[in-house]
Amino acid sequence: MLPRDYIARCAAHYPDKIAYHDGDRALSWQQIHTRSDRLATAVQNLGLKQGDVAAILSHEHLEVYEHLYACYKTGLLRCGINWRYAPREMMHVIRDSNARVILVQANCVPLLADILADIRADGRILIGYGGEHGLEYDYETLINAATGAPQPTDLADDDLIALSYTSGTTGLPKGVMLTQGAMRDSMVYTVLAIGLRYEDVWFPPTASGWITFVLGSMNLMNGMTVVLPSGDFETVRFLEFVGRYRVTSTIIVPLMMQRLLDEFDRGDYDLSSLRLVTYGSSPARPALIRRTLETFGCEMMQLYGITETTGGWVSFLHHDDHLRGLADRPDLLTSCGRGGVHMELSIRDDRGQPLPAGEVGEVWIRSSTNMRGYLNLPELTAQALVDGWLKTHDLGRLDAQGYLYLTDRKNFLIISGAANIYPSVVETALAEHPAVREVAVVGAAHPEWGEAVVATVSLKQGANASAAELLEFCRPRLAKYELPKHIEVVEDLPKGLTGKVLKKDIQGWYKTDPRRLPWDPPQD
Repeated sequence: MLPRDYIARCAAHYPDKIAYHDGDRALSWQQIHTRSDRLATAVQNLGLKQGDVAAILSHEHLEVYEHLYACYKTGLLRCGINWRYAPREMMHVIRDSNARVILVQANCVPLLADILADIRADGRILIGYGGEHGLEYDYETLINAATGAPQPTDLADDDLIALSYTSGTTGLPKGVMLTQGAMRDSMVYTVLAIGLRYEDVWFPPTASGWITFVLGSMNLMNGMTVVLPSGDFETVRFLEFVGRYRVTSTIIVPLMMQRLLDEFDRGDYDLSSLRLVTYGSSPARPALIRRTLETFGCEMMQLYGITETTGGWVSFLHHDDHLRGLADRPDLLTSCGRGGVHMELSIRDDRGQPLPAGEVGEVWIRSSTNMRGYLNLPELTAQALVDGWLKTHDLGRLDAQGYLYLTDRKNFLIISGAANIYPSVVETALAEHPAVREVAVVGAAHPEWGEAVVATVSLKQGANASAAELLEFCRPRLAKYELPKHIEVVEDLPKGLTGKVLKKDIQGWYKTDPRRLPWDPPQD
């Protein structure tokens, strides 16, 4: 069984059941099977063949999954283009992947204005949908004209199925190569670990331009209904959709969680259908977890996953772990849970040697969901994949019970003098201050210490706290060498697609404008 086979099975077993809700639009399993068949035939008629790349630039709508399933059926490689990318980054993704065809939602066409001529000069096929788009081909016209099933393709577990671009060390996104078998196992084991079932209405209000498109297609594993955000995540619309479609389960990030709770307190929403809230990208503070449990009255689960494991979520902090954490094990709430049964975890030192429980090192993963490698980057692939193991660049430790605690990304480790400082330790201390809404800690160049701890903080609405006050708050909570040498209070922190704070951007603030720091930059 490969992902394409599940589409036909869902259509055969649950033909009239709603597969996707998208605002006022909806598709049954039979309808999305038929439409993705026609799209698959249409792109084959345009000359695309197995192994070619079909990219998509879109917000969250039905067409994203019609395109995905058409790719699965034809052996085309699905590639999402993040609409938040700058034109230079978009062009890099298009050329690096060598996308033969690009589907573009009408309201995203203006984002291509600076590079559209180059795309056309390269001979790439442009297909528009969702309004007046002015592109060479129209999505609905192609589907309506297509007849017959797509030409069959011979696929195997180790064939590529998708490219998912993630942040790169050179400043340009790097393409993660994902396989058919890894995609299947990612979905199967994640659905099992979360406990999703046929009766569920699953609402992943995430952006499909990167690996989280997997979340929106996990209904292939059990026939459940998926609700799309009908554009992008908005707090009011999210809460309205939960009541309208009787959503039973969802996945969000802590920032979304906070905004949803604040909006729920202001409005009149029905969340009685919710039984499970899963969250990821970072741990949630105990106060936020407690408030979510009290407000939503449902179970909670935290997930940790990375693009390089096909979004196959690596570890799971279950609901009973949350309850134990709130009762008498607060340390559990800083964990991202225990590894899924499809994951083998190891903590290694810089030489690749396993470390005992409790010691911090790099997280290594062995799983059938691991990527094949990075597209067009053989040296980086060789560094990341070693004897069947994936080196994650995440630093963490495993305790004696198998709980995984992430400390930081390896490249965010701060070395001040001779001391290794984990930003998450400083962030946890600052986050305890009642006025703090969000905090990010990075290293900045320092003439004496090499690097210094710098904290950037945003405050809760109506709250006040000075940098000096925040520093005094930290003194009893941190070692002397961990104390920030500078704290800057800002209105908001820069965030990416999932709402996760972009530390690289904050590092860039202090690198490009050292005048923000109270010391002279080091001399070359």
